[in-house]
Amino acid sequence: MKEEFGKGASPATSGGVVAVAALIGVFATTPGQTVGVSAFIDPIASDLGLDRERVLILYSLGTFLGILVAPLAGRLVDRFGPRRLIVPVVLAVAGACGVMSLAHDAWSLGAGFLVLRAAAIAGLSLVTLQMVNLWFDRFRGRITALAMMGLALGGLVIPPLVEPIIQGDGGRGDGWRTAYLAQAAGVLAVMLPVGLLFYRNRPEETGAARDFGRASAGGSAMPAIGLTLAESVRTNAFWYLSALTVLSNGVGTALMLDHVRAMGDAGLARDGAIALLGAMTSAQAVATLCSGALIDRFGARPVGLLGLGLLAFSVGCLWASPTLGGGFAYAATLGAMIGTLQIVYSAGLAESFGLKHLGTIRGTLFVVGVTGAAAGPLAFLLSPAAAYSIFLGITVVAATLGLVGMRLGALKT
Repeated sequence: MKEEFGKGASPATSGGVVAVAALIGVFATTPGQTVGVSAFIDPIASDLGLDRERVLILYSLGTFLGILVAPLAGRLVDRFGPRRLIVPVVLAVAGACGVMSLAHDAWSLGAGFLVLRAAAIAGLSLVTLQMVNLWFDRFRGRITALAMMGLALGGLVIPPLVEPIIQGDGGRGDGWRTAYLAQAAGVLAVMLPVGLLFYRNRPEETGAARDFGRASAGGSAMPAIGLTLAESVRTNAFWYLSALTVLSNGVGTALMLDHVRAMGDAGLARDGAIALLGAMTSAQAVATLCSGALIDRFGARPVGLLGLGLLAFSVGCLWASPTLGGGFAYAATLGAMIGTLQIVYSAGLAESFGLKHLGTIRGTLFVVGVTGAAAGPLAFLLSPAAAYSIFLGITVVAATLGLVGMRLGALKT
């Protein structure tokens, strides 16, 4: 490309390339996502001589501390844009995988989890999804869904690829280290060229057009002036979206990290449990695409209520009958819940608050959501039944906020 990307290109081509780049960017966050870490928990615990519960606590602490950089990352992306930040965050993700490969005790493992979650979630994921919001309004839900397909794709591709590396250690028990180094190399090989060539800031900076050059329609039009963080905190939408991100991160993280144990207790072998992760991510992919279209048609709030229903069914199924359909019923609805609520949260932010301060608001809510991810697994320290009760209780609170918000919106119109 001799011309600056966006100049001289059709709006459809410019928008399409940004959408595909966003999908690849989200895919590249998989090493730092729970679905990417899940297969490493037991091998790491065995190799380092730590019990599984301690590894989960370290993961939770690393998640919480790592995500504290998200508000700063949000302010930086508001100021400099995704293009200037993409190379540093890609290097950070690859470097974090390298740090994980060097862990030799509890302290170094906790540090590894911290930098891995910070780089992938507060870094690459935030920058990528902010680029989607800058380029799309009318098609925001669908393009966000397409980008989040990268996470579902990562769940389908990465665990089966790294499992032979983890196990192929000649009996030494340290194959997981090689697997992390392989992921570091993969992130660099894929994301450096994609980031340098196709990540961009606002389309107006290159003379390109938002939404493939098609004007926004009616109710999906973006607010002309975005709310500040202080203004957004005073809205029902902020707390509803906060509850959704706490649940999707907290419950999703907790159940995926507990997945192999829960299925083992239900009589399913490890290879069968790993296979169910594929069903989970397949359902997540389908729900991601469907929810994106539904959000563009009906708005984020009612689709969020659908996701809460899926969550309640999944937790109830795991609690009462984990082997229903060979575990497929629980796994599929869990994946569908994660896919739905992730899109509702991401698209709902721009829908509710506009773009002007969106990076700062998103960064703050990243802390809220990942606090849920850090706290979610800790509920299992009480007991599985107590954890399921907590998850269902928060679901009821979130649904109440959603219904109240819809009622308020109806009264205003």
